[in-house]
Amino acid sequence: MWNPFEILFYAQLLSSLSYSIGTLLYALPIPVYGIKKWGPILIKDSIYVAVWTLIDTVVLSFARHILHMLGVHWGSYFNWLFQVENYNINAFLILKTILTVASFVSINYAPLTLFSFLLSISVSYFEFLDMISLMIYQYVGIFVAIGILLMSLPFRIGRSIGASFIATSLVFYVGLPYLPTFLTELDLNILNLHIPANPDIQFILQVAIPEIFLANLFMPTAYIAILSGLSIGLGNAIGGYGSRVPFMVEMP
Repeated sequence: MWNPFEILFYAQLLSSLSYSIGTLLYALPIPVYGIKKWGPILIKDSIYVAVWTLIDTVVLSFARHILHMLGVHWGSYFNWLFQVENYNINAFLILKTILTVASFVSINYAPLTLFSFLLSISVSYFEFLDMISLMIYQYVGIFVAIGILLMSLPFRIGRSIGASFIATSLVFYVGLPYLPTFLTELDLNILNLHIPANPDIQFILQVAIPEIFLANLFMPTAYIAILSGLSIGLGNAIGGYGSRVPFMVEMP
């Protein structure tokens, strides 16, 4: 498997290449602004990437410190995902059994069919979320290193996508474990919902289906959208106008 320090090593090599190309272009005796302007740009970019390679472990440690400050950790988050998946699967199987029985008698089971459909979508949704979360948890260091490597490509070829890699990895690494707490504060944690063992049709229509939809699909999706928005903002700060070295670089 890839080692993040090996990736950072190659990023540093590309950063040195950018610096060399920048100094060469800056020193060329060609009075063409479109070419010579890349000299100081490449030099500054190479220093900026060099700074990122140095603070990579510091940034990851800071992300873990934020998790500690929020009072959440990945172990509890994965346990919550496992419980939610089991809850949805068990509820789905129970409803499928009820629907199978109801199909043999004259019962209006359309609300139960809708309920079952929502639960089936929820099962798939949380399985996908579990897969994405596992990737972020296991490979956040590699993703950040790949982002730095992409940013180190000369002439800013991979600057935007590299910054997006870094920002998305860090934001989701910190934000995903907070999802259960976020839902609990809104009183929409699926594990805390109280649904009777034998709910009637009215309860299913007016209470169960709206709460299951909000707790299982709408609010988790809204939370992921919030994290995505934060990732875009942080990515712009890293790779866009906010990407500045923390000291002045004087060009003669």
